[in-house]
Amino acid sequence: METLYTGAIHGFPQASNGLANGISSGLAASFDQDGVLSLVVVLGGSLSLVALVFAFITYSLFSDLRSLAGTTLMNLLAALFMVQLLFIVGVGGVQDSQLCISLGMSLQYLRVSVVCWLAAMCHHLYATVASIPNRDDPPTYLKYSVFAWGAPLVSLGGATLLQMHETNDIWKVDDLMPFNCWFLGAKATVYAFGIPVILLLLSAGYYLLKAAIVARYTCSMQLEIKQREKMKRRRALQLMLFLKVSLIIGLVVGCGVASRVWKVPFLWAVFCTGHSLQGLAVALSVACNCRVLKIYSRKSYKQPKHQIAKSSSMQLLAPAPDPV
Repeated sequence: METLYTGAIHGFPQASNGLANGISSGLAASFDQDGVLSLVVVLGGSLSLVALVFAFITYSLFSDLRSLAGTTLMNLLAALFMVQLLFIVGVGGVQDSQLCISLGMSLQYLRVSVVCWLAAMCHHLYATVASIPNRDDPPTYLKYSVFAWGAPLVSLGGATLLQMHETNDIWKVDDLMPFNCWFLGAKATVYAFGIPVILLLLSAGYYLLKAAIVARYTCSMQLEIKQREKMKRRRALQLMLFLKVSLIIGLVVGCGVASRVWKVPFLWAVFCTGHSLQGLAVALSVACNCRVLKIYSRKSYKQPKHQIAKSSSMQLLAPAPDPV
């Protein structure tokens, strides 16, 4: 199957008017640009896949990281891993119409699922800080799973209807091939992907803001100065982690939707680069945050027993340290 990479980089076009040495300078520049973007996507995506695998294995091996917060994070990493993998599959273009539509719909579903898991994580962080009862019970994880894996199906159904209405033939992929089948039609991208993702990111930001307010109030109630500062640092690390992940995903989604609708080459190049590296950025952020929190956890275990008993009466946090 001939792809954009094989046709553009290794193809040998026939000589014609305006061509020099078998290829014009304008086409050569375009081919070189496509080749560089394909190389960036493959290399960056490969690094992201490796980083996501290591982060997932880390949370799988250590039992103290497999709390509800850690489990939701593992689901986010798994969904992001599938997004990065399918993103690499589409490099160079897909000529088969059925494979192109399948790739676009799969990416549509998984990208929305990633943001759903992010919103679930932010909600759980707020529930942890606010000490909401039964926040770590199995039914809570079941609710998060139904929301994060089920809600994207609604978005996917809407995208399918919009795609059929826009093209009158769902197997017509002429408009999708220039975008490597990473997106569906413009209407489906905006209304069934862009708007739901924006709403999910706003809900995640809302819970982060509420968590920051409650955490500040909770920390102010701590009588021990050392415990108060430690709580502040831990909560600040957690809030910054979720904020960084939200910004990374939000910027990539924004560039992707804008480049798909406006067809700006610069935005497309930024999107390809950012999307290929977002898995690596998220995995590194999670790893650094986890390492620092484990250090704080070890220090807290070294406290005298009478100090721990005194501080626990005023501490409105989970008994076990959050892994994220």
